[in-house]
Amino acid sequence: MASLFETIAGYFEQDGWDFRRLPGHLAIETGAAGEHGNYRLIAVVERDHPIVRFLTFVEGKVPEARRREVMEFLTRANYGLLLGNFELDADDGEVRFKCSADLEDGELTHAQFENLLLIGLTVMDRYFPGLQHVIHGSSDAAAAIAEAEL
Repeated sequence: MASLFETIAGYFEQDGWDFRRLPGHLAIETGAAGEHGNYRLIAVVERDHPIVRFLTFVEGKVPEARRREVMEFLTRANYGLLLGNFELDADDGEVRFKCSADLEDGELTHAQFENLLLIGLTVMDRYFPGLQHVIHGSSDAAAAIAEAEL
């Protein structure tokens, strides 16, 4: 899977991204700014399978007292999504968006790379304001989703 990883690294270089390879992993980390927030992006290639995951993380963790409401918000957001999904680590409160591709019998094109990367960034940025309202208790999950999906 090293060649898939090198393909991804090449696309990041070609597009002028400032990134770093994560030691001990077939993973690349970078950052990006959206309209509503700043995000950490990680592209991960599975060692034993031709699968790539693009993960978009929000900064900070959801406080334990707000995780149940955030879980509802993310579940409501996931219900209508065509590609990818939100995830919440119930133990530490980390929130991320995951978009992945199985490339068995195929290669990752530059267009697929861009789409996977931008889907995560675009979807995260769309839902970020509502997520923040739910985290801070200024909105419930249903209202925040209604606002995000106007």
